[in-house]
Amino acid sequence: MYYDFFQEYKRQIITIGSTLLAIIILWSAFLLITRIGKTPLTVSVVPSDAKVLANGQQIGDGTNWLVAGTYELSVEKDGFEPQKRTITVTPDKKNNVAAVSLVAKSDEAKKWADKHENEYRDNEQYGAIEARENGKYFTEQNPITKKLPFTDPYFSISYVVNDDQSIYLTVNTPSPRYRFYAVEKIREWGYDPTDFDVVFKDFRNPLGVK
Repeated sequence: MYYDFFQEYKRQIITIGSTLLAIIILWSAFLLITRIGKTPLTVSVVPSDAKVLANGQQIGDGTNWLVAGTYELSVEKDGFEPQKRTITVTPDKKNNVAAVSLVAKSDEAKKWADKHENEYRDNEQYGAIEARENGKYFTEQNPITKKLPFTDPYFSISYVVNDDQSIYLTVNTPSPRYRFYAVEKIREWGYDPTDFDVVFKDFRNPLGVK
């Protein structure tokens, strides 16, 4: 029966199959072209229908393809507290993940959250992946942080993280002499102090000139 059916409609079936194959090939080519030079970012938000913006461009829950760089991620939904934070998308990470769980504010939203506790728990797994990848990437980009903070009886060296995950160093000492020793300590670790922005805190000019 199937053989007879195929023989009767063979031309139509072949035509439909060829058309579907062509559509699949064209769609795959389109996706490939649109993703050239971009990096996948997995966004996991609760509730999943929350509005998600990256530098003002609307994206969504799931995999999004973005040009590598720093983005301000904004997530909002009526009845929930909105969240904003800065993320870095880079091909240097094994996984680019942004996990956001909105806190319910209105009574209706709180009822929804109570009924979807499992979604919040599941999203914690994505949060753990994000934290692990960000920590690994940050350390690889700023290996000196493995030495910091450093405290000496006469000075201390620490760092502050910028929005783009770069850092600047801070040196705390009121003494010009130990300011010099702090810089030498950075050299002792194998780093060139001129490669960093260094902010000297509590420094007192011995001449009394501001």
